Amino acid sequence: MYLRQSNKWKQWLLQEAVEDIGLPPAVAHFLRQQDEAFGPVENKHLTWIGQLVKEQRQDLLLPRENLMEIRRQLQQAVRTTLQKRGVEDKEVFGELFAEALAPLMEFRDEREKQSPNIADIKKFKKRFMKNLRKLEIEPKFIKGFDSYVDNRMVMGVRDHFMKSVKPIMLLLAEDPQSYNDLRDESGLQMVGKAAEEILANPPKAEDQVIHEFDNGYFWYDIRSSACNFEAKKMGHCGAGAEGTLVSLRQGEGRNVKPMITMDFDGSTIYQIKGKANKAPKEDFWKYIDWFIENMGVDRITEFGMGSSDGEGFMRLLAYLENKHADVKFKESWVVESTELLDQFEPTIETDEQTFLELAYASEGGDVGVALRHQAFWPVKDIIVDEDTQRLRWEIKQDAQSIANDTLYPNPRVTSADVFARGVQDSEAAMLRIELHWEDNFEPTDTEDEEEVKEELGRLTEYLDEIQDIAGYLVSTQAAPEEAEFDYNEFHEKVQKRLEAYGVYRDLAGEIDAEKERDREDQLELPLQEQRIIQRWSKIIK
Repeated sequence: MYLRQSNKWKQWLLQEAVEDIGLPPAVAHFLRQQDEAFGPVENKHLTWIGQLVKEQRQDLLLPRENLMEIRRQLQQAVRTTLQKRGVEDKEVFGELFAEALAPLMEFRDEREKQSPNIADIKKFKKRFMKNLRKLEIEPKFIKGFDSYVDNRMVMGVRDHFMKSVKPIMLLLAEDPQSYNDLRDESGLQMVGKAAEEILANPPKAEDQVIHEFDNGYFWYDIRSSACNFEAKKMGHCGAGAEGTLVSLRQGEGRNVKPMITMDFDGSTIYQIKGKANKAPKEDFWKYIDWFIENMGVDRITEFGMGSSDGEGFMRLLAYLENKHADVKFKESWVVESTELLDQFEPTIETDEQTFLELAYASEGGDVGVALRHQAFWPVKDIIVDEDTQRLRWEIKQDAQSIANDTLYPNPRVTSADVFARGVQDSEAAMLRIELHWEDNFEPTDTEDEEEVKEELGRLTEYLDEIQDIAGYLVSTQAAPEEAEFDYNEFHEKVQKRLEAYGVYRDLAGEIDAEKERDREDQLELPLQEQRIIQRWSKIIK
């Protein structure tokens, strides 16, 4: 026990120490030694670490081979005990050994269900030793068992827990206030990992502080376009596309908390992001005001792109525009359209028949978005050798009409081509129809804020549609009825037109018919021949 001062009552209260929480003395002593090496930490923090160690489950605190060794030593101890009593009966030995071994077997069975912690091992040790004393087993063995188990627990803590304990001690020794962050984690391993992550954060560097406010908040120059710490704490990508990152933070040392992340190049603010890419809370707007007024900001291009908090950004930007009349609030067409394409591209699904093509504004002024899909039907081989121009033209017109009725948004049918057997499919000649969804985007005047905003909105809506269409084309499930996109109906109606023209080949039906003929032929064989064929089939397989 030790005395600690209560801030509330300004008096000294009795507080548990690490030795008083139920740890084996050897383990408590070991933790004291580690505290000398990596601390010192406050007594209440060391006690908390001891509690985490006590509760952490780990098979290797007392491995199976240790249990086998205890069993071997117990067997010898029982023999020695009976020899001293002058008893050599094997049956008596077996009964005594089984009775002495019972707590060990129970612990082994419990261990199979759940890895033990120190509390479990202490409970087993106490029950086992009590049973041995009751059976009057050799005292030397009992004493040796006591020391052996404690030693194994110390070794287990040293070998398997110190990778978590060490960073906790290092952090709490450097910054005791970090305890408030660590205690929210669950279990020794999670606390150790959290401590490692905090230790990996560079401490607040005074020469990177742009300005510190009276209440402790400060603008901080990260001096990089990417920051893992900012990303983790803020729940966004932690990266800027044009400038370097600046962060509104609070705290000292390594225990700092970011509130706002901005992408700034010395004159333009490209992004103003709160947590999870949402708009910063209204309480923080005054700090953005200070930054705009004092850091030479003459342009802001943030308008909530990539965020689910459109309303929040509308309110923030309306406030900033009203407050800073000399700052330009307009979107950069190239920057924002590029960000949009990069945001949507990984979310649009493709496969071997569905292709996405994007043209960026930086490559020629306008933005192009195209989704191509190839649909196939088996056709009769004979039409490959004939002049199919008329047929292909009619099928193309039919496919366009069917697509207009079944696929919304409507695609443009760009081609209908016939391929000989072996080109597209090894079993049949194929008809291929290509469907295109495509559009181009560019404001008439890239310097006109309203035009840029309107065109970016139109591009966003179109990318949303393409995302849905690609999902329908790639998925094995039909689109919902409200989507007005019935790919199965489109495919079936084109097939019916091909049947009407007399060129469709029912490949699936032919395969089924061939299987049926083989089955009928098999039934007609004499029984003896069937048996021979079946036997040879098994051998071949």
